[in-house]
Amino acid sequence: MNKRFFIVAFAIGWIASSTTSDVLADEADAVFTVQITEKGSSIASGQASVELDQPIDEVLPIVLDYANYVQFMPNFTKSRVLAQRGSRARVYMEVSVAKGALTLWGQLNIAERSESEQPGRVIEASLLEGNIDAFNARWELTPIDDGARTRVSFKIYVDPDIPLPSSVFSRENERAAGKTLRALRLRVAEAPLGST
Repeated sequence: MNKRFFIVAFAIGWIASSTTSDVLADEADAVFTVQITEKGSSIASGQASVELDQPIDEVLPIVLDYANYVQFMPNFTKSRVLAQRGSRARVYMEVSVAKGALTLWGQLNIAERSESEQPGRVIEASLLEGNIDAFNARWELTPIDDGARTRVSFKIYVDPDIPLPSSVFSRENERAAGKTLRALRLRVAEAPLGST
């Protein structure tokens, strides 16, 4: 009975939050989102992109500050670095969903990847263990306007192992990508140079 209650609450929370006002907000604030088909899955990734007025040197430290994701990322209730060497880290994170009815947790491997064919930085996260079936995320930061500004792309795929239609999770992945970039933009605008 309790599991059924949580599944219903989860579904209501996600479906109720998927409104057309979110789509209009994306257009109004220049955060563009899309769903991307994932090979071998009926759930799509969500991807969002935005252009920030700050140079990459002001954006990158915030993206690499994994321990402080809880300070600004939507629905994060915990973010703790378990081990780190440079930009590579093992991080424990918890996210509250369905208006607090469920907590998704995972230990993630997060690392910067070299992408020699393009300028900028790429940071990827993958699930090591947790109470979800699958998770991966990818940040791409690219300098634009001769380095004065930064284009940021964020892609996320979460399969929470809950028996609901895949379209619900696909839409939530898309919404999560957009919310993440709006939160990053606000954090970058608030953080003075050299601090996070």
